[in-house]
Amino acid sequence: MESIDLHINFIAILLSGVLAFLLGTIWYHPKAMGKQWAEARGVKLEDMKPTVFPFVASLFLWLLSACFYAFLASFLSIENVANLQMASAGYFALSCMLWVAFAMPPALMGALYTSSSFEATAIDASYHLGGYYVFALVHIAFLYF
Repeated sequence: MESIDLHINFIAILLSGVLAFLLGTIWYHPKAMGKQWAEARGVKLEDMKPTVFPFVASLFLWLLSACFYAFLASFLSIENVANLQMASAGYFALSCMLWVAFAMPPALMGALYTSSSFEATAIDASYHLGGYYVFALVHIAFLYF
């Protein structure tokens, strides 16, 4: 029986999860997309009373996503491709496929059923894609070091 040899880089998991989370703090900042997002959701930023829970939960979920991303990348042997350009393309392709298959459709379905604005859904879904691209960039960086 053949065994599967997975090479999981736990530092890449931690770094990519934290960086994807930090991307959200920039993405939803009022000077970036936060103001447009709030308007599209029909809320006023000054009325929002954020608690720590959504931030802790988001960080945990990004770390969980980063873990599965690393597992899939290793299972697909993306890092073992003959040259760095093809491996880099493989990581970005994985990011795109995961977003198209598992992040964007539920976001759109949720918007359809809840009558959320397309603009708010687009802001949320594009942030998810940005997070997956962060995963790819971190894994690519580890190919070079």
